[in-house]
Amino acid sequence: MVIGGGLIGLAAAFALTERGAPVRVIEALRSVGHGTSFANGGLITPSMSEPWNAPGAVRHLAVAFLDPAAPMKLRLAALPGLLRWGMRFLRHSSPQRYRSAAESSFRLASLSVRTTREWRERLALQYDGRASGALSIFRRGSDTAEQEALSRHLAALGLRYTRLDAAAAVALEPALAAASSRIGAALHFPDDEVGDGHALCAALAAAISAGGGHIETGRVVRRIVVGSGRVSALDVDGEQLPVRRVVVAAGVASAALLRAAGVPVAIAPAKGYSLTVDLAGRAAPPRLPLSDAARHVVLTPLGQRLRIAGTAEFAGSDLRLRPERIAPLAAAMREIYPALARAADPATGIAWTGLRPVSADGLPYIGATAIEGLYVNAGHGALGLTLAAGSGVLLANLLQGASAPLDPAPFSPLRD
Repeated sequence: MVIGGGLIGLAAAFALTERGAPVRVIEALRSVGHGTSFANGGLITPSMSEPWNAPGAVRHLAVAFLDPAAPMKLRLAALPGLLRWGMRFLRHSSPQRYRSAAESSFRLASLSVRTTREWRERLALQYDGRASGALSIFRRGSDTAEQEALSRHLAALGLRYTRLDAAAAVALEPALAAASSRIGAALHFPDDEVGDGHALCAALAAAISAGGGHIETGRVVRRIVVGSGRVSALDVDGEQLPVRRVVVAAGVASAALLRAAGVPVAIAPAKGYSLTVDLAGRAAPPRLPLSDAARHVVLTPLGQRLRIAGTAEFAGSDLRLRPERIAPLAAAMREIYPALARAADPATGIAWTGLRPVSADGLPYIGATAIEGLYVNAGHGALGLTLAAGSGVLLANLLQGASAPLDPAPFSPLRD
């Protein structure tokens, strides 16, 4: 049983199906990929796989609490539920722990890119996926220091990048010409990819069904039943379903399910926003996905659409769309791609919000718990699309006792 029909659950289910395991996916929403996977940033980006709790996190959290326009926003009502998670978040923000987490995340992201590419090509998956590369732009050359330092560190593990001036960035992405005066420097990452998370969910669901797996939607797992130290059943809408092995991949809902079963995991919901603008018949989309360090947004071309995503809001389980959080996304498009914004007004775009499951130490939980038969694949934060395929392969290998494709210890649900 795999609980969760988003990117993380479906990637794990598909990896298990390919290994001959009988798989049954249970999703609470009306169809797969309609939760946090629905309209995320659309980037598969090892270059941005570092955790959020960089050194200096205390300052970032203070700004998040006091500044209403901060890219990361902390709501007062959410504060009591974040105290224990927040203390662990800060504990893992030391330079050594941050670097170690970034290395582990990059290794998993690299595996994930290779796996996603292999699945796409072998199965002809249709999700606007392509090996595009990506650009990060900065207002001043000195602003690259933090990301370039981490990139140099990760280069030893295989990260490829090139530093560019404004002219070289525009040569690589001509759509930036009108904003060239705002670019002090850029970093180009040739191995990043783009893809529509919701469409990938649909493609994986079809592949799972074709491989003999079963997917049930609109069914809510209320409780994981545990007895004598092992999982025995799932309470699904009041029906007791006997099980031997369960994978919890339910995004932010994973924390409560696992806690009730006696498995504590430090996962908090962080609300992210996106705006999707249809460019069909009105303008040619940019070639490359773009990260704007000043605005903390990404702008990703997905076929004939432009997805602008960013901000993080700690507001508990509140899923209300707040106009003041969408406005900066529209403003980013107007500033960076003014010609596109005139042709396709971002005010006509489709706004969306979803809850990212953010672990306190910046790494997902992948693997076995102390309860026999109970496994976790959750806590991927803003990197669900980036890490989904790699996490699925790692989880499937661990569940079946096969050798792991990378060191699983940093992702263990039993870690401190």
